[in-house]
Amino acid sequence: MLVRLDSTQLTVTEAPLAFAGRHADAIADHWTRWVAAQPRLWNGPQFLFTDVQVRDGVLHGTAHRTDYAAFLYWRDHRRDGSAVHITGSSLPVTADGAIVAARMADHTANAGQVYFPAGSLDPGDVCDGRIDITANIRREMAEETGLAPPLADFDAAMMAATGDHAWHVARRCRLAMSFAECAARVHAHQRATGEDEVAGLVAIRVPEDADRLRPYARALALWHFDQAERGE
Repeated sequence: MLVRLDSTQLTVTEAPLAFAGRHADAIADHWTRWVAAQPRLWNGPQFLFTDVQVRDGVLHGTAHRTDYAAFLYWRDHRRDGSAVHITGSSLPVTADGAIVAARMADHTANAGQVYFPAGSLDPGDVCDGRIDITANIRREMAEETGLAPPLADFDAAMMAATGDHAWHVARRCRLAMSFAECAARVHAHQRATGEDEVAGLVAIRVPEDADRLRPYARALALWHFDQAERGE
């Protein structure tokens, strides 16, 4: 399901995440198995949410501090609904009409999957007790790809794809370069920084290309193409 949002109000609490407490031993075992298969995974801090709802175009939620291990266990064990995942997603559109998607590297937890540059919300996205999801979207895009469009190049409104207790909140942006120029910029960024989370870029140029994407990203791509047909 797609939901248009004007803004988000995601408030950080110091209350523990009940889901993580209930499943602590299982989370630790699950993480051990993941790291055995993917040694480069990092159990960094992030958030899972409770009390998530939309009111008057605003996505509200309470952010509980947790870690990547808890998220992976939640993701892989079908999301019992007591916790909700919210993440930001870029939706970059090039000057020659392609949406820029990324194919994830083999050493990541999403190996081989294709979706738009994105990353989980973490403590670095908190300002005055609330999560700045736009800052997250811009930061993750810059870290993964080296692409850093100014805020003025992003749509004012957001489009969220939601389902299975997860929200992927996207802000579309217009890049002042072609897809080939974007790819060259990303390669230069990777050479300069050693960043290798992204294995390569994928151009999503027509609706049929969206079949390569994860379901939530496919829904966002099809929304963009529908908007483009209407001249929006």
